[in-house]
Amino acid sequence: MNKVGLLFLISLSLLLYGTFLNRVPVHLNQDELGFSLNAYSIAKSGFDENGRFFPVYFWHLGVMWATPIMTYLTATVLKILPLSEATIRIPSVLVGTTNVILMWFLAKRVFKSEMWAYVSAILLALTPVQFIQSRILLDNLYPVPFVLGWLICLHKYLEEKNVKTLILGVFLLGVGMHTYHASRIMMPLYFLVTIALTWRDITKKLWVILSTFIYFLLPLIPLILWLIKFPDTLFTDQVKYVGINNFNILHRLDVFINFFNPVFLFLKGDASLIHSTQRSGVFLLPLLILLPIGIVKAWGSKDKFLKLLLIGFFTSPIAATIAGDHFRISRALFMIPFAILLATYGVRWLFAKQKALTMLLLLLIPLQFGLFWYNYMKGYRFRSYQWFNYNIGGALESAVKKSEGKESIYLDKRVDFIERYFRFYTIKLDRADLQVKAKLFDPYHLKEQNLPEKSLVVVQFNNVDGQKEQIGEFKKIDTIYEPDATSRFFLFEN
Repeated sequence: MNKVGLLFLISLSLLLYGTFLNRVPVHLNQDELGFSLNAYSIAKSGFDENGRFFPVYFWHLGVMWATPIMTYLTATVLKILPLSEATIRIPSVLVGTTNVILMWFLAKRVFKSEMWAYVSAILLALTPVQFIQSRILLDNLYPVPFVLGWLICLHKYLEEKNVKTLILGVFLLGVGMHTYHASRIMMPLYFLVTIALTWRDITKKLWVILSTFIYFLLPLIPLILWLIKFPDTLFTDQVKYVGINNFNILHRLDVFINFFNPVFLFLKGDASLIHSTQRSGVFLLPLLILLPIGIVKAWGSKDKFLKLLLIGFFTSPIAATIAGDHFRISRALFMIPFAILLATYGVRWLFAKQKALTMLLLLLIPLQFGLFWYNYMKGYRFRSYQWFNYNIGGALESAVKKSEGKESIYLDKRVDFIERYFRFYTIKLDRADLQVKAKLFDPYHLKEQNLPEKSLVVVQFNNVDGQKEQIGEFKKIDTIYEPDATSRFFLFEN
């Protein structure tokens, strides 16, 4: 049953997360753009966009240092597959699928039952925020497999006192520091929790406690050496990026408390349409009943691991709280494994008391997920395209296809990151040779622009009157449409 069941979980996860990646998310987010171009550059030459050879961290979109694990995983995929919106999202599909499989192994250990292991794994697979993050090239989800791996190792150690598994667990936490910015706070916190839970055992032998600290710090050596040359990697630019210069304790307390707001968790989800459809919560509605039951029962238990799950759940928003934005589960995905295990604990308890009610709640989960999935594939595309920078990809692909015989391609400089977008789409269409023809220009007063003949112009709706078929010498040759049939980009030529 193990092999068949695991094959089912893998197939289900790959099917859910890996299909229609070129359709939803609707367009290419600027962070996906920056990560993918660095990954492509590494895959082709070993150098990043800024000419650094296999860097430890990546300078991202001119504003921050990005963590390396996602970029190197994406580079590995791009060694095999061509650059496109769909292929760059495959690494996140693999991470999401890995989460589901690791959850199965963890829950099987915790609940001593394959049935509850499958319940946990399916609960995770159908969790809206896990689904969304598994389909986009962002690093928010990448700490979760390391947290799950640590939990498996720690549970095994607490039961079997096998020092090797404890050391492997803290080593995973150390590696996990390189997955996401918030990991620099959360992984050391989980390490301290590990030390507290195992203190009586590990202090009996000096080599054990030394090994525990050494193996947690070992993966940080590359970062320490990197910081000697780029000290701003850890603090300066990150502080500017997340905007935590003005630290208001009361505001942060409100942010923290609202991470447990039921409306946020079960009805609306993340404040950003990049990370949520805002038609479903972080978790599906049945967990509104199952998760509190699990929390209450775990609270009354003397089991160390259940106490750990409570600590993990209630501390998961700490790093996100420091950033100071309300309702941003995308920065607190550490919550996911703890919440799913506690919810499964609630399912198991309720099943022993009220089988009919439990079965009803469990049947509602795939039903609600189906409605969520349909909305994600349909209405979400209409609501979210602005968050994904409009159909700039459609505009630039059209420009590439209409570039024959054109001396220059002028790009609207008021569109953020348009040069990078142009690089992405010329590589995707195997026309990297056109990059030398690209020039930035200000589209204001296009009529008076003295551009050379045989020029192609890409402009956004904010900067020209797209209703006109001709502006001065420039004739409109294409209108780029959004899913709702409105237009945001136009192509002109002279």
